[in-house]
Amino acid sequence: MDKLRWWEDPEQLRLLHKRFEAVRADRRQFLAIVGAAGGAAAVSLALAACGGSEGEGGGGTTGESEGTQGTGSESTSQPGSAEGELAEEQVFRVNFETDPTSHDFNWDLYCGGEESLFAQLGQFDEDLQVQPDIAERWEANEDASVWTFYLRKDSKWSNGDPVTAHDYEWSWKRQLDPATAAPYAGFLYDLKNAEPFNLGQGNFTRDDIGVKAVDDYTLVCTLEGPRGYFPVLASYIAAAPSHRPSVEKYGDKWTEAGNCVSNGPFKLVEWRHDEIVICEKNEGYWNAANITLQRIERPIIASDASQLAYENNEIDWHYRGQLGQLERVQNDPTLSKEMVKYNLYGTWYLAPHFGMPPFDVREVRLAMSHAIDRDVIVNNVLKGLGTPAYTMTPPGMPGYNPNKYEEYTAFDPEKAMALLKGTPYEGGKNWPPITLTQREEGDAPKAAAEAIIQMLKEHLGMDIKHEIGEQREVYDRAYKHELQLWWVRWYIDYPDPNNTQYLVWYSKFPTGSRHTWQNEEYDRLVSEAAGEKDEEKRLEMYRQADELMLKDGAAIFVYNPYNYGLLKPWVSNFPRNSQGELVPTWNVFVRMYDRIKILKH
Repeated sequence: MDKLRWWEDPEQLRLLHKRFEAVRADRRQFLAIVGAAGGAAAVSLALAACGGSEGEGGGGTTGESEGTQGTGSESTSQPGSAEGELAEEQVFRVNFETDPTSHDFNWDLYCGGEESLFAQLGQFDEDLQVQPDIAERWEANEDASVWTFYLRKDSKWSNGDPVTAHDYEWSWKRQLDPATAAPYAGFLYDLKNAEPFNLGQGNFTRDDIGVKAVDDYTLVCTLEGPRGYFPVLASYIAAAPSHRPSVEKYGDKWTEAGNCVSNGPFKLVEWRHDEIVICEKNEGYWNAANITLQRIERPIIASDASQLAYENNEIDWHYRGQLGQLERVQNDPTLSKEMVKYNLYGTWYLAPHFGMPPFDVREVRLAMSHAIDRDVIVNNVLKGLGTPAYTMTPPGMPGYNPNKYEEYTAFDPEKAMALLKGTPYEGGKNWPPITLTQREEGDAPKAAAEAIIQMLKEHLGMDIKHEIGEQREVYDRAYKHELQLWWVRWYIDYPDPNNTQYLVWYSKFPTGSRHTWQNEEYDRLVSEAAGEKDEEKRLEMYRQADELMLKDGAAIFVYNPYNYGLLKPWVSNFPRNSQGELVPTWNVFVRMYDRIKILKH
């Protein structure tokens, strides 16, 4: 076959099926995607290639019923799933916690803007699987080093301009251009020559970057090597396009109200800074006819005030419930029925500085891991809003490693103290001043940090000062390697272990690393895994990398966070995954506004 299509390749089908298993999607969903791409013959090949499978549960609280979460009895409908007559005005209200710095995700992924304004080539469904969006289909060459995306011809920018492959080529090259100074340009480094161009190495120009619109609706991406996961990256918010005429006309102000032209399901109609952002449906979006919401209103309300706003019916979705309010919510006859719990797909961990005492001693780092009771943190401190973490990649993600590695993580105070024998800190004495630093971020991480400090005091004799700083300031200090002990989290950007292991812990990024740990074998494993086509070999490399981290005490992984929110009973069709868990928009940007409907109330 001259040009192998993925649905005709048994190996590619097997790898795709593995990914579906990893996010616990069922076989029916897998076969539906294969069938949509290649028809009945492809389904037959898929069945032959994949055979039976053993699903892998997430463990911990992920399997709890809604009834155990204070959301009402099993006989009542789950929040977000009620049926009834639609309201005449389809308006959904949800707050921003802070005023966005921009809505330009092509420049800054974490600008805090409204992600529904823009559409990538693909999008993530409720089970974190890639589905077509602006690209109606895509295919790879035999080794998955070249990907071709075929764009729809019926999607328009909010001003009526057609959305073309040229928009994506220009936008990606803009993000990579050193003159743009985009802080997260590294997400596109899989493109051929993207990294040296972005870093000003060699004589590379924009024309040398491996992305090219061969015509208005065909985009060819040439990569640094095999990248079977590239459609995942092409569906991540880093791959969102920018509207070139608007950028060239308005510069940094191009996403202000009146200037902003968007290609997603919604368009910006009003932005009163520090007050409210208002969006309305983009009728030019290819799937606009199937979107019920007409308007999204996003008032700027700080997290500590958003529950009051919810109870006053000022917003419909309170997405960041505070731990200190959980008991009151569970005991309230109304709020308890409107409460939902959801996976944040992240990991909280301690990152010690390898060049600062006492963390320059391996035995100290390992002792800390054994001195922390992760189950107590999750069950008692977090009230069930999490699962114990033993490795970097969280449950529910492709590449999740269920091994607890108890040799390095089991709660064992005696072993913890024994590890200090022969060190300057034997017997839990002679500790230097220690400061644990975290950014300001809700009450749950703070409560967990305080519990950890107490455990390390009780079981190792450590006296630790707790420091909470502003987000940017803490991260600046982290990248300058000024933090002695960092309490930090990573929420996934895109659903692949390349995101959790390579992007976070690879030590040789020319732009620097936020951690001080370095390990040559780890760096080799996670960099080579990116180009490994065989999925099982690839995942085994990540498992080996996990063990290297734990053996050296690179970090002390503590918990995978869940959160709870409150959802009004008139909000219907809220996205849920195949496990029945609510899937709101989070870092992976599952597009919930496309699905939501508002009932009469």
